[in-house]
Amino acid sequence: MKFGYFDPKNKEYVITNPKTPTSWVNYLGTADYCLIISNNASGYSFYKSPKLGRVTRFRFNSIPMDRPGRYVYIKDEKTKDFWSISWQPVAKSLESFKSICRHGLGYSIFESSYDSITSSLKIFVPIDKPIEIWEVRVKNESNEVKELSLFTYTEFCLWNSMLDMMDFQYILYTCRMGYNHEDEIIDYSIKLWSPYEPKAFFTCTNKKIESFDTDRDVFIGAYNDESRPEAIVQGKCFGSIAIGGNPCAATQVKFSLLPGQEEYIVFILGIGDAYKEGKEYKKLFADKENIQKEFEKVQNYWAERLSKLSCSTPNENMNLMINIWNQYQCHTTFNWSRSASFIEAGGRDGLGFRDSCQDILGVVHSIPQEVRKRLIELLKAQLSEGYAMHHFQPLTWTQGEHNIPPRDRIYSDDHLWLLISVPHYIKETGDFSILDEVVEYADEGSATVFEHLKAALEFSWNHRGKHGLLLGLAADWNDCINLRNGGESTWSTQLYFKALTEFIELCEYLGKTEDAEKYKQYRDEIRKALEEYTWDGEWFVRGYLASGKKLGSKESEQTKIFLNSQSWSVFSGAFVDEKGKTAMDSVKKYLATEHGCVKNWPAYVDYIIEVGAVTSFPPGLKENAAIFCHANTWVIIAEAILGRGEYAFEYYMSFLPANKNDIAEIYTAEPYVYSQFITGKEHPYYFGRARNPWLTGTATWAFTAATQYILGVRPHYKGLIIDPCIPSGWDGFEFERVFRGRKLSIKVSNPDHISKGVKKISVNGKEIVGNLIPVEMLDEENVVEVVMGK
Repeated sequence: MKFGYFDPKNKEYVITNPKTPTSWVNYLGTADYCLIISNNASGYSFYKSPKLGRVTRFRFNSIPMDRPGRYVYIKDEKTKDFWSISWQPVAKSLESFKSICRHGLGYSIFESSYDSITSSLKIFVPIDKPIEIWEVRVKNESNEVKELSLFTYTEFCLWNSMLDMMDFQYILYTCRMGYNHEDEIIDYSIKLWSPYEPKAFFTCTNKKIESFDTDRDVFIGAYNDESRPEAIVQGKCFGSIAIGGNPCAATQVKFSLLPGQEEYIVFILGIGDAYKEGKEYKKLFADKENIQKEFEKVQNYWAERLSKLSCSTPNENMNLMINIWNQYQCHTTFNWSRSASFIEAGGRDGLGFRDSCQDILGVVHSIPQEVRKRLIELLKAQLSEGYAMHHFQPLTWTQGEHNIPPRDRIYSDDHLWLLISVPHYIKETGDFSILDEVVEYADEGSATVFEHLKAALEFSWNHRGKHGLLLGLAADWNDCINLRNGGESTWSTQLYFKALTEFIELCEYLGKTEDAEKYKQYRDEIRKALEEYTWDGEWFVRGYLASGKKLGSKESEQTKIFLNSQSWSVFSGAFVDEKGKTAMDSVKKYLATEHGCVKNWPAYVDYIIEVGAVTSFPPGLKENAAIFCHANTWVIIAEAILGRGEYAFEYYMSFLPANKNDIAEIYTAEPYVYSQFITGKEHPYYFGRARNPWLTGTATWAFTAATQYILGVRPHYKGLIIDPCIPSGWDGFEFERVFRGRKLSIKVSNPDHISKGVKKISVNGKEIVGNLIPVEMLDEENVVEVVMGK
């Protein structure tokens, strides 16, 4: 069942049925101010921090769902009938009410038609101003004059989102609402023991405000809700001023419309004092041209970011995701990490270390300067011993004054992601200078970035178990597996193998022979331990529990095989051989489904305290045999490395969101962005249902898997590698790429219909040897012709 469609020309997803299975949202905002808005205009905004800078409220996991939000109501003064431009919250019958939502890049538009009135609401956030702009258009399509009132409503959060949800005895007595009568601006302020205490305001820029309310309970009325506010029923706001209580911004504007006439009205909600910034913004955006200029800046912002890479393949859904929505999601995860969505309530503020290290992979080609800054922030969260803080807040950064994690909260993988992210940044940009930059550690002291990387490698080397594998410590990437007290992680060891390989390659390029030889010895020992202790006959075990029992083995109780230790056996480079192929064959045999590969099989049924929290989930959910989309991306990469293009593409398509558009009633989540997981085959009811969309490492790794391993265009220290691994049925594809300031137009042809292998590459008419295009031979614009063949 479809609820909408892709509009590639306008880079929009158009929702035609507002009764989507879940809230289908969009992220607006690019810097300090972020607004998350659903297809029914619900959602919330925050300023800098979703935890300490929450501007407006949203009630998570509530009934009715999708409340509250940014609502614009229209009331016919003659008939007394009223509705909202977005279908919710009034929710008129869809037989008479026509509704469309257009989620675009940096904006959302709501369009409706009811009782001969057409209307639209466009909301966007300027790229460099902490405000949101609501553009409203109302047109009379009837043959008679319409006397109308327009009401707006949004509910303020009392700034600290956690207190706002939990500490009512305190928080409900802190707001100080006011009204700038001269300029007709609602004034919102609150005093908390918080580093963020700015004011906020709400106003109409181009029409007289007829009436207003700042007290939610007065505007809504006792035992009412947003679908039937008392003020709208009565036809006028009450002029309430909330001093304590639940603050809101509600206004009324009145106007008449002749037949065929349209009214244009603008509202702004923003950060600042109603008597200063509010007044200045109201004056600025009373001019329609200034609003249009701000919107054009938003459009140009996203056009610039998406212009650095695009493709044209035989598969339209792949093109849609790579060219538009996957990149858009990558930038969203880079901006907001895992802190704020309709699933993440904003309490875990700041940056997850492993998350942010991975998130840069999807945007470094587009915004290298921002990535460099983020890398320095991450390096500051590494401790001098080499491990990293699992989570930190760069907005309040001071060396030595953080909550340094205790020894039992050190993760075995966090610090190793630096060995993936920093080399990838250098390969993309050619900026080797970052290695010499001196960066302080979180606890004490400082070192060059190169020494930071060595410290990460040394920490892992010094924290190995009795089998020579890395200790799991607090956890590895799968936080729900208990590997404490001497448990060992195959997967972290495979990540370590990959990290060593990356560092050795870097050292060899830099001519640091002594370092390269040292870490080659480390890598040889790690390879030996993996060979001796992790091969289980058909696949690799997931690790060893503290008791010495194998995890993910034929000998194990319940779950026998895990996904990550198979894909990373190949991706790490440790087993690009028959064992790697056999392990990936076992993935196909035991883990693959039409919606992607489950994380483990069979699912845990009984709770096992020694194995950990993974066994607490019902079969098919989250870490217990769900289709963890993040982990599925590594399956694609592994198959591409093995040269099995049919499998790589099959796995890519199996969980591609755009492929779920026609079965949205099963998939339920947005079909334009990746979700964290899809319910697995052992769940009794909801196989194929997606959960936790938007803020997931799936975004950056799906983009990497598709562009660098299926399409095979990936950066190297010396230039650009062209190494496709595609379905043999493809005739070829085209790829546009900006690399170190040079533009490449790449055309790949596949006359022999193979999956992998490059026979010939010419750059601007000059044939090269091999499949690495040296950066020094590139002009400002380049035409690259690639012929696949054996």
